[in-house]
Amino acid sequence: MKQIASILLLVIGLFARPIAGAAQTNPEETGVRACLENYMSGDGNRMELAFHPTATMKYIDYQSGEFKDVPIADFIARAKANTKKSERKISIVSLNIEGTAAQAKIRIESGTVVLNDYMNLLKINGAWKIVSKIFSRQS
Repeated sequence: MKQIASILLLVIGLFARPIAGAAQTNPEETGVRACLENYMSGDGNRMELAFHPTATMKYIDYQSGEFKDVPIADFIARAKANTKKSERKISIVSLNIEGTAAQAKIRIESGTVVLNDYMNLLKINGAWKIVSKIFSRQS
């Protein structure tokens, strides 16, 4: 009887390990989320902190259908110049972190416009920075 109880405890322990491991979060998640929160704030100064200076932003213009490649400094300058703040709902839809690389999908809803941002991040000199942004717009 003691053998059966021991085997049962061993089996339960084996199955419990993956469950306990699944509950753990990546230790880098806090840093990645802090970087994304700076971007999501809408404040140009905080947004600047989120991006690496050489970051890129690429997208397809929703009106012309043309491919656009915008220097991140231009994007940040527009954000800093935008003094009117609109009501919007913004959230992190997904987040994947592997070592010093991360990828996030952010959804922004404002009025009838929905933006889906796809961010690539790297941990550079100990700090998480967005190195590229692509997005799609739906209206």
